[in-house]
Amino acid sequence: MKDNPSTGSEQNADIVHIKLMRNNTFVTVTDSKGNKKMGASAGCLAEMKGGPKVSKYAAEATAEHVGRVAKSMGLKSVVVKVNGFTFFKRKKLAILGFRDGYTHSRSDRNPIVYIEDTTRKPHNGCRLRKQRRV
Repeated sequence: MKDNPSTGSEQNADIVHIKLMRNNTFVTVTDSKGNKKMGASAGCLAEMKGGPKVSKYAAEATAEHVGRVAKSMGLKSVVVKVNGFTFFKRKKLAILGFRDGYTHSRSDRNPIVYIEDTTRKPHNGCRLRKQRRV
């Protein structure tokens, strides 16, 4: 039998979807069937209204906020799915922000079981237009 990433402790783990866009950041927590438990965006936070929600710090702050709420809801283990056409450093900061919000201190264990990047990638895309000859 092949090793499947959706077996074992991940079977009943909740899923954290982090969608990083150019102008906003969405963090959603769902159960394993896809039913939404809670979610937040960079605009939900009082200090991130307007211009700051576009900043690099906004994704980290939003994920940290969701991590704190997830801890209070009693989530034990999560699978993180990151989506967005952005630098890997920004994705990494969002994942670490969720973990920091969940753990508060270094003594708690890491809730993240598995990390997956679900960004769509073109396999060479559409064919280009025929070059115009003059």
